[in-house]
Amino acid sequence: MKIAYFSPLNPIKSGVSDYSEELLEYLAGYAKIDLFIGDYRPTTAWLHDFFNIRNYREIYENHGKNDHDIHIYHIGNNDIHSYIYALSLQYPGIVVLHEPTLHHFIFSQTVGKNRLKDYLRELDYCYKEKRSEIVKFTLEERDESAWFKYSLVHRIVDSSLGIIVHSDFARSIIKSIDPSAKVKVVRHHYTPPPPNSIRPAWKVREILGFGAGDFVIGSMGYMTASKRLDLLLGVVSSLISKGYPVKVLLVGKMLPGCEVLNWVEILNLNNNVVISGYVDTKTFTEYLSVPDVFVALRDPSAGETSGSVVKMMGSGTPVIISDNYAFSEFPDGSCVKIPFDGAEEKRLEEALVSLIEDPSKRQQIGKMSREYILSHHDIHSSARAYMEFAVEILKG
Repeated sequence: MKIAYFSPLNPIKSGVSDYSEELLEYLAGYAKIDLFIGDYRPTTAWLHDFFNIRNYREIYENHGKNDHDIHIYHIGNNDIHSYIYALSLQYPGIVVLHEPTLHHFIFSQTVGKNRLKDYLRELDYCYKEKRSEIVKFTLEERDESAWFKYSLVHRIVDSSLGIIVHSDFARSIIKSIDPSAKVKVVRHHYTPPPPNSIRPAWKVREILGFGAGDFVIGSMGYMTASKRLDLLLGVVSSLISKGYPVKVLLVGKMLPGCEVLNWVEILNLNNNVVISGYVDTKTFTEYLSVPDVFVALRDPSAGETSGSVVKMMGSGTPVIISDNYAFSEFPDGSCVKIPFDGAEEKRLEEALVSLIEDPSKRQQIGKMSREYILSHHDIHSSARAYMEFAVEILKG
């Protein structure tokens, strides 16, 4: 089988870039793959040795005619996927929908580029009867929470030959739009780091300035307002006032709307919080070994399965997550779930105190977490599932 593969790759800073590069190493064992990208040169050296890397404009120049058996399009909810989205509509293939919501992307591509009529057309296509209601929320009141409520994925569902998602939650959204859509759930893969490829945890903790007696709480991945870091830092301030030796490690690029620096200043946590900013893949992997517990809250959510959460759980360190959206699908016992029911701050503090005071509980949850990820998010299984779905679509 020959595949035309469309995805951002590094140096484009995106979780999808990392996801694709991890997957391609295993997918290449099943098929011949050509990579189609934008106007940049991938920085991961081995990609140039194993794949033909081509510009996506070749597809337009050839009017979609090529010798590939099928196209695979990776689409996320932000502007870096704009050319991939356009191609997928014109030359249908398998779409890997990393979030079952594209409202942020559609809004940016239309209203953000002074193309209001195109936005209204999209609302008509997806939610004709609710257009006035949505316009009130998104254009008049500028209520960004409405973007999460109205997915705007209808057009991509209608045009695709098949859709890959990472959770049953995402699959249910697609099926609610078109019950006949061909949808495959492929769990977000996990790739264990090679043995002896990273520095020992004690050394990395020392470099970051954490002491032997510090209890380190970690949050990994892009920092956004929806990750509720304000809630986490408020709880950390409370724990410190009660005598717990808590420190925080925040790893990832800070996106607009996330005011972590202000929260740290207001809560007087400058000596308790380390903010690394964006780090490369190897450093990210090393930092996974530092925290005693991770906190990965998300509300609201675009319904994505977080690759960072999968990596955290795979590290064997307990993770506290939100009990909503796709996160609820992780089994009880493999993580600690916090429902957003108005008492989340109290619940988060209780969960952290329990884990701080009970090392055996941390060890038990971390062990179950790692075992679950290794058995259900295996990257070999993911690559095989991609190919099985491609064969199914081609036979259909």
